[in-house]
Amino acid sequence: MKGNFSKTGIALVGCMLVCLILFLAVGVPNGFFGDGGKGGDLDDDGTPKIGEVIKGNTPILVFDKSDGAKKLMKAFDEGTIESVEVLYDQGGGNAPYKTTDQDEIRTVYKALKNITITGESDMSVTDAYHYVVFDFGDDTSYGYRFESTEYLCLGDANYTITGSGDFFNFLREKCTGE
Repeated sequence: MKGNFSKTGIALVGCMLVCLILFLAVGVPNGFFGDGGKGGDLDDDGTPKIGEVIKGNTPILVFDKSDGAKKLMKAFDEGTIESVEVLYDQGGGNAPYKTTDQDEIRTVYKALKNITITGESDMSVTDAYHYVVFDFGDDTSYGYRFESTEYLCLGDANYTITGSGDFFNFLREKCTGE
C-alpha cells in the first residue's frame, strides 16, 4: 500500500521545521542552552518550557527584540554587566537597591529570563512601579519597568506576565527587607 501525502501537508511540515530551526538558531537568548558562555547553565525549574511557548507565552528576552535586549543578553554571556539596580516600589515607599555583586546580577538575570509574556493588556496599575536596570559600564544600560507584579511596560503598551515569582521575591527582599 502506497501512502499519499498532499503537497500542502508537506509544505506545512516543511514550513514548521524551518520556523523551528530559525527560532532555535536566532530567537533563543543565551542561557537557554549550554553554549560555553556565562549564560550556559541558566536552565532551572523556572525556565519556560516548550509547552508554554506553544501556548503563546513568550520568554521576555525572546519577546523583546530591541537592540537593548540583545546587548543585555550579550553582556551577560560575556560577563560585562557591571551592576544591576532594582526597585520594588509598592506604594512608593521603598528605595532602590544597587549591586555590583556578580552572583546577585546572575540571580536577577536568571529570574528575569524566566518571565513570560502572555499577551497585551489595556490594564494599568498605579502606585506599583517596579524596575530593573542593568549597567554595562560603558555609559549605557538597559532595563524593564513593571506595573505591579502582573504587567510589563514595554514601549507604549502593557503586557501580562507569568513566571515572575523569583524575580519579584528578589526585588521585594532587597528593597523592603521582607
